[in-house]
Amino acid sequence: MSTAAPSTFRLALPFLPVGAALFCIQLDFFSLSLALPAIAADLDRTPTDLQWLVSGYMLALGSLLIPAGRAGDVLGRRSVLVAGIALFGLTSLVCGLASSVPLLIGARITQGVGAALIMPTAFALVTNATDEVVRPRVTGFLLGIAGIGTALGPVVGGVLASTAGWRWVFLLNVPVAAVAVWRALALPDSREAGTSRSLRGLDWWGVVTVVGGLAGVSLAIDDVSAQGLASVETLVPLVAGVLLLAAFGARETRAAAPLVRPSLLRDRLFVVLAVAGTVANIGSCVYIVVATLDLQTVRGFSAAAAGVLFFVSSVGLAACGPLAGRLSVRFPPGIVMGVALLLAAPSLVLLAVAGPVPLYVLALAACGITTGMGYSLGQLAVQNVLPPERSAEGTGVLLTLLICVGGIFVVAAAAVIEAIGDGRSTAPGIAAVLAGIALLLLVAGVVAVLIERARIAG
Repeated sequence: MSTAAPSTFRLALPFLPVGAALFCIQLDFFSLSLALPAIAADLDRTPTDLQWLVSGYMLALGSLLIPAGRAGDVLGRRSVLVAGIALFGLTSLVCGLASSVPLLIGARITQGVGAALIMPTAFALVTNATDEVVRPRVTGFLLGIAGIGTALGPVVGGVLASTAGWRWVFLLNVPVAAVAVWRALALPDSREAGTSRSLRGLDWWGVVTVVGGLAGVSLAIDDVSAQGLASVETLVPLVAGVLLLAAFGARETRAAAPLVRPSLLRDRLFVVLAVAGTVANIGSCVYIVVATLDLQTVRGFSAAAAGVLFFVSSVGLAACGPLAGRLSVRFPPGIVMGVALLLAAPSLVLLAVAGPVPLYVLALAACGITTGMGYSLGQLAVQNVLPPERSAEGTGVLLTLLICVGGIFVVAAAAVIEAIGDGRSTAPGIAAVLAGIALLLLVAGVVAVLIERARIAG
């Protein structure tokens, strides 16, 4: 008598707190950009004054992912995950109640610390509690929950900013985070075997150099659009950041317990998937920012209307997690990644040339599902191509690449658009940026397919 295989939902049910935490992060990130004008008006500032609500959060998140992943390995992944969710929820409450810009920005940066504690440990905890057959289904399902936050983000941000108020963009996270903390305490814990449960043995010089290096580069990138590439404000943190990252690379080859083991970069499949996933995320980050500019600045839609139109694209991003989980089981991940990138290139071109709103919305949907597929596959593949005990390390490196490189290209895209439009966002500038990113995606897709085919044949 045969027994029916358990459904994906039943397999993923114990890990729903992980999905809830990722949901909060995605909802918060994708809703804030459409709420910024309302925040600026309410606090009597300009949107430019509030740039640190975005860049400060990204700086904290991007620079702390690698140390956070290692902390989970040492202290226990459940403990670090619970701490991250609690911190994210608490700072969301502070953001929602803040009456001054400094307090709001400070809480937002601390919220980025909470997100950094969550992201590398969340999937590592799942990976260490499942086998290679169940893992892609569960991880894909959880990415789907996170994708719902992505899908709802623009709508929630636009509608709340126009109705109940921008504070609810943050306050919505609080009850979800509270329930996630409560349920996360029942998750199976895991940590690296053979290590002391203390941070005293952590590679602190590695932490200082990687955090300082990524912070310096991020600060430099953040100042390019305002100060110019050749300014002291840009060059000093850029040079300092690059030198610190070089010192981090040298340190990791000698450290007794490195944050990132050099052998990770000798894993060819991991490197291919990480680079291809990073390129896919470049496409995703740039098209989201560019489409937001196009809808509100060029086409003149309100924040609420832009959020509703963007919902179709967000649904495509949301669908990628479960779809990527199924495809990664049936086909080589490098092939699926390459095909996704090859389909993303014409999607961005269509977005660049689409005139009528229905065609534009169709292009948004295509961009969402193709670039999002590459992003999801990158995270899924890390869980399967690396040993479970190294999943937090690999995820930390991958997410650092995704976030930091994506941020660099967003700044570069904005600079190109302003240069072409003489300081303004114009249709020709937006089209040029989308065409350039499409070419990058096309090249990356071809390379990913060829390398994966060679690896399979060899």
